[in-house]
Amino acid sequence: MKYLIVTDIPTPWREPIFEKVHRKLSDSFGVVYCKNNEKRRLWHVPLGSHPKTILPAITVAIGGKERFFNPGIVSFLIRHRPRIALIFSNIKDPTVLLALVLCRILGTKIILMSDTWLGRDRGINWLQRLARHVVYRWFGDAFVGVSHQTLAMFEHFNRRIVKEQLFLSPLCADNDYFQRRLQGREVIRRFDVMFAGRIVSEKNVVFFAEVCARIKERLGKCSALILGEGEDRLKTQMRAIFEAHGVDCTFAGFIQHDALPEYYAQAKLLLLPTAGDCWGVVLNEAMVAGTPTVTTEWTAAAGELVLNGYNGYVLPLDVEVWCIAISKLLSDHEMWESFSKAAKASAGEYTFEKAAQGIVAAMNYLDGHGGNQTQQSRTNLKDVSQRAQSQIPQ
Repeated sequence: MKYLIVTDIPTPWREPIFEKVHRKLSDSFGVVYCKNNEKRRLWHVPLGSHPKTILPAITVAIGGKERFFNPGIVSFLIRHRPRIALIFSNIKDPTVLLALVLCRILGTKIILMSDTWLGRDRGINWLQRLARHVVYRWFGDAFVGVSHQTLAMFEHFNRRIVKEQLFLSPLCADNDYFQRRLQGREVIRRFDVMFAGRIVSEKNVVFFAEVCARIKERLGKCSALILGEGEDRLKTQMRAIFEAHGVDCTFAGFIQHDALPEYYAQAKLLLLPTAGDCWGVVLNEAMVAGTPTVTTEWTAAAGELVLNGYNGYVLPLDVEVWCIAISKLLSDHEMWESFSKAAKASAGEYTFEKAAQGIVAAMNYLDGHGGNQTQQSRTNLKDVSQRAQSQIPQ
């Protein structure tokens, strides 16, 4: 095996990327998963045809999240001895640390990949910061991030990184699938706003309900669609606010990915009032369906995918501020149409192909033959963001 990816679980937004990487690198490529799924994940992910191994795992739940320890990674790495390994650097997983150390011993070149950023991790303790300094400085030969904010995080913890070591592999929706499902269908946007994601405190779902209530007071109506499952306590609080203010609400529960396009197309706006997201693929999914988004600065997608005043809004967590901006957009059809077209165009720039190119370019760089393709993979999304920013009305 020449190229290896070590990651946690199969996800809907990674499997298509791995398939494309496999086609570019042929049979010298493989993926190792720490587990087939997490308990909190309700999705059913079809696995790709790429070579793969799911290791037996010892799982420990910490703070509502699962951590994996896979002793089998030792024998796997010794048996296959990959030349280059891309490792998703969740430093809290013992398997990741074990794989990093063993790759160094075996002489395997290491690509560190992450989807987090400094804003998302602003509350980490000194020991976690120290771990990032050590891992990013001593175990990374190249670095792949899902956003420019992720790349900035790598540079923050390792001042010795040079630009040639940094590569983008963006998070994205299945744009082609969304377009096929919605093509030729009559789109009836019967909901004013929607929320999509896990119903947990970090997503500020009660804030979402309060915004809906304030929109109802301002416009005289508000209908809300909520996709996802989570804490019953929070759902009860949301329902109480909706009922007290006469907001029409529909809790659709968890929706499998193959049915998502029709749901996103039923709402005029997606609201994601997150207090901390790595990115938020729901933003891509909504925008591909032509649904503008409103979110906060606490996602790396803010300023890269969601451009304030162009294809959505990036707003502080203030109910009145959200109400005013959203009410104006809901009341101005011409303005909403402009945002909708811009949202679809912006999301269309984030593709599985570009994500795969970023990974392959990092591997080519460590193989010594990256060339112009490597440079293009690092800069193309930045150029897209700059072009979009230049079109925002001043």
